[in-house]
Amino acid sequence: MNGWPKMGTMPSRLQGVDLWLVDSLVIPASLHDVEGRFVHMNAAAERASGKSNTEMLGKHYRDLLVPEARESVEAQYRHAVETGGPTDFETVFVDASGRIRGVRAQHLPLRDGETTVGVLILAFDVRQPVSAQLDLELQPRLTPRQREVLDLVASGLSTSEIACTLTLSSETVRNHLRSVFRALNVHTRLEAIAAAQRLGLLAAPALGPQLPDQGVQTG
Repeated sequence: MNGWPKMGTMPSRLQGVDLWLVDSLVIPASLHDVEGRFVHMNAAAERASGKSNTEMLGKHYRDLLVPEARESVEAQYRHAVETGGPTDFETVFVDASGRIRGVRAQHLPLRDGETTVGVLILAFDVRQPVSAQLDLELQPRLTPRQREVLDLVASGLSTSEIACTLTLSSETVRNHLRSVFRALNVHTRLEAIAAAQRLGLLAAPALGPQLPDQGVQTG
């Protein structure tokens, strides 16, 4: 199988997993051991993350998350491993273009009898269909300035950086952020990004291959 090392290097408890099923999925999917280390990722996951299967083999799923999201995602992962039950939640990750993206994730534990031997992670775009976005009565009412602030938050800028970009005071930016949080019914920047993605308030591309002229931003 392309990009997959010899079966002898695969965790023994996962050697019975049919990787063809993972590779056949059209959505980003990755297989992990119970510690969270990558065992295999499909082509859709490679395109979405900008990382190759060979590059991520043995690394941790945390490596694709922003630091602020790691604790909550780890709690979901531990729940799947320890209880053997699936999880379904929203979080954010850094995509192939270096942009923070909202994503709906599912952790599906793989069982051998009563023992969890691995976890399959599936990722879905959280944005609603265009038809759902046209229902304006359900959309939060944000001012043009609040949308500007929201876009800059999604780009990863700090409060002071947003203030400098928009030529505003830091306190004014904080006031705009509080208004955005109230409108979206969220409490943190990460929650605001995920909610805005789901509601179609951010013009981010769907999970998929990066364009030829897009380079991966680092640092």
